[in-house]
Amino acid sequence: MTVLVGAAISLALAWGLGRGSRRTWQLAVALASLSVLVGLTALVLELLAPDQLDAQGDVVSSLPQLVVDSVLWVLQFVVLVAGRAAFQARSGRRRRAELATGSSDRDTAIGLLKTHGGSTMSWMGTWPDNHWFIHRDPDGTPLGYIAFQVHRGTAIALGDPVAAHPQTRATVLQAFVDDQETHGLKVCFFSVTQEVADWGRAHGRRDVLVAEEAIIDLPDLEFKGKSWQSVRTALNRAAKDGITYREGRLAEMPRGLLSQVRAISELWVSDKGLPEMGFTLGGVDEALDPDTVVGLAVDADMTVHGVTSWLPVHSPGGEVRGWTLDVMRRLPDGFRPVTEFLIASACLSFREQGASFVSLSGAPLAHSGDGTAERAALERLLDQLGEAMEPLYGFRSLESFKQKFRPRHEPVHLVFPDEAALPRIGLALTSAYLPGASLRDLARAGLQSRRDEDHVSL
Repeated sequence: MTVLVGAAISLALAWGLGRGSRRTWQLAVALASLSVLVGLTALVLELLAPDQLDAQGDVVSSLPQLVVDSVLWVLQFVVLVAGRAAFQARSGRRRRAELATGSSDRDTAIGLLKTHGGSTMSWMGTWPDNHWFIHRDPDGTPLGYIAFQVHRGTAIALGDPVAAHPQTRATVLQAFVDDQETHGLKVCFFSVTQEVADWGRAHGRRDVLVAEEAIIDLPDLEFKGKSWQSVRTALNRAAKDGITYREGRLAEMPRGLLSQVRAISELWVSDKGLPEMGFTLGGVDEALDPDTVVGLAVDADMTVHGVTSWLPVHSPGGEVRGWTLDVMRRLPDGFRPVTEFLIASACLSFREQGASFVSLSGAPLAHSGDGTAERAALERLLDQLGEAMEPLYGFRSLESFKQKFRPRHEPVHLVFPDEAALPRIGLALTSAYLPGASLRDLARAGLQSRRDEDHVSL
């Protein structure tokens, strides 16, 4: 029993030390110190006491064993003290308390974003569910930041770092990795551009293509020619049916329109059997952000047939140079080509306002792999997760829909430390996208969706 208890304590200490836990290090140092003290005391007593005889009259001395044990405990104590800098991870409770005090960090992040500009994903990083790592110079001046969430022992950075120059962004990336690994977390960068992927390769990290972002350039956009027939049809039919496009801040719109938007969103969520997704996918609460613009398709009776929300993409100095599509909901029995109408109308409106592009985003978990063996495990994981959610959220069908707008494509990457971290990263991404859903919820909803599909096919 004593051996089992000792083995259990040793395993617990090894697990905590492996995670860089400061508290476990303190316990291990205390245990080593106590063992050294006990061993030295026993050595002194052994040297002072006469030898003892066993049952056969032979001399029995424990001195050699005491010397070996004491030397081992002293070595363990020296190693722990010498490597104390590697054990800085705080307890989960303390870490959560630190992250909960991030309201001022959010304000700082928004200020940096409007000052230095960001990528098409950057505004998603300002949503309240995120945390913000602010990198400062020695005087305390904020230089840049990274938005992130923590799930399953993994810090998932969302999008590129925001800072003035590529060199500063590289410094922010490394400072973020150092800080999170100090807390015993694995680190990955999700939905990042080629710049971060190149930085990762230069620092021994791996990357995989997880999506291709659909970008529509606005300055020369004209819905002319055969390839734009479906978009022109949606615009013409809307005009014939009395459907108009209304654009603005959702919080400033009449209460009746806002109530309908909420009802459409709630109906969409309830039909899926799962909670609304998060992380890179917003909902009505995010659409109420005063920096976010919404587009509504409204008929003559003030019935809302569909809604889209658009996130600002800032250039240095705060000017909005583009918009990223977020919420896209439609009334189930409403105007059929409402999504084409809303996107086309938004493109024309943003073009008139001087924007350079709109991003239709990269559908999460809809990716094209490069076939290399070292990335195959993660690609299979993303494929399986995407297949499970496809009947519920239609990522791949959404990707096909976007091709109606003839976008150009920009690669979107996941950067990760090594293949050993992939299982934990997969679980972390699942928790990030479906924070309120259990595995049972996912399985039940997926089964129900397949039954519905079978029923329709019959």
